[in-house]
Amino acid sequence: MPSELLKGFRLLDLTDEKGALCGKMFADLGAEVIKVEPPAGCSTRSIAPFLDDVRDAEHCLYSIAYHAGKKSVTANLENADGRKLVAELAKRADFLVESYPLGYLDSIGLGYDALAKLNQRLIYTSITPFGDKGPGKDYKWVDIVSWAAGGMMYMMGEKGKPPLQMSLPQAGLHAGGEAAISSLIAHYPRQTSGLGQKIIVNMEACIVWTLMNEQSMPLLHGNFIRRTGVFTGSDDARRKMVYDCKDGHISILVAGGVVFGGSTRALVNWMAEKGFGYPWMKEKDWVSWVPGVFMKMTEQDHKEIDELQSSIQAFFNTMTKREIYAEGLKRRIFLAPVANVADISADEQLKARDFWAEVDHDTLGRKLTFPGPFAKMSATPIGSMKRAPRVGEHNDEIYRGLLELTPARIGELRAARAI
Repeated sequence: MPSELLKGFRLLDLTDEKGALCGKMFADLGAEVIKVEPPAGCSTRSIAPFLDDVRDAEHCLYSIAYHAGKKSVTANLENADGRKLVAELAKRADFLVESYPLGYLDSIGLGYDALAKLNQRLIYTSITPFGDKGPGKDYKWVDIVSWAAGGMMYMMGEKGKPPLQMSLPQAGLHAGGEAAISSLIAHYPRQTSGLGQKIIVNMEACIVWTLMNEQSMPLLHGNFIRRTGVFTGSDDARRKMVYDCKDGHISILVAGGVVFGGSTRALVNWMAEKGFGYPWMKEKDWVSWVPGVFMKMTEQDHKEIDELQSSIQAFFNTMTKREIYAEGLKRRIFLAPVANVADISADEQLKARDFWAEVDHDTLGRKLTFPGPFAKMSATPIGSMKRAPRVGEHNDEIYRGLLELTPARIGELRAARAI
């Protein structure tokens, strides 16, 4: 069953890793997504790792994942005929997303102002490392720069040690998701006005938004959160948030108050049933327990936190992630396994809702397992997924079918290296 939500809409994808997810989201929702890439292929087709360690465009796992469902055409933007082809495609598109350096597409006649004259309905979204204004707008970009400039790297790592890099490059995934959402928001007024608009996505701002409550700390509390590794809280009242278990790690917030006190009480009762913990823990008023929040920590407070943490660690050492999580759900305890890819692929909830999708990848001669629909909708279902296209696989389909070029003309364009 094909996806229905965005059926009938067309998006031109002129992005690299700074926005590949945008087109993937549109394709998942049923839009026709035409990836426009250089004749040699987009840079995203050379990002490691590679399936079976075969280092070519068809085995690039990044491309396999984030170009799934798209169509691929080639167009050489350094060639006048190649640029004309992209302009003709833009005339017939509803959305365009790009991530070229600021000013480049304007300089070759493919910027918003030029294309809006050809297609006033076009929603044109540009993904930029630092926006299009201000002294940093032309700074060079790599993934680590977004995480550092956006503030998140400051939070990652151990106290007194250098900040850590994000595990895998993913600033572009945040920017691509934002580009997809903002493009669809812009579609709402277009339904009545008939007019598109230009959107600028600032990757640095996307990373700032991942900070969540850290953003408000200076304004609301006159302070800011520092690197604390697996701990939370101030230096005087820090508490551990990640514990070892038999086969990995468990994340848990042990706290008091109306929200968390009940969870901590449930954990203490569970430990007591199994012979762990100290007698005082069962008598403690955990709802009123807020060490270091309203007054300075006492020696007794520190002793209680140490005993609580050592008890939790000894308790968790007796179980696996799966066992702890299953019982934690029953007892309504704020905890979660620190999941790896194997844990996620074996997750019972995802299996129960048929989340995983098998995609026939005839280019590779096998089926691959993909994350499936993020939601199930009755009237506009998200349907089956298609494999990632080969470089230029749809040149004939798009240029002959959509642009009505003759085979002879397509041959001329190939000979002139325009496609």
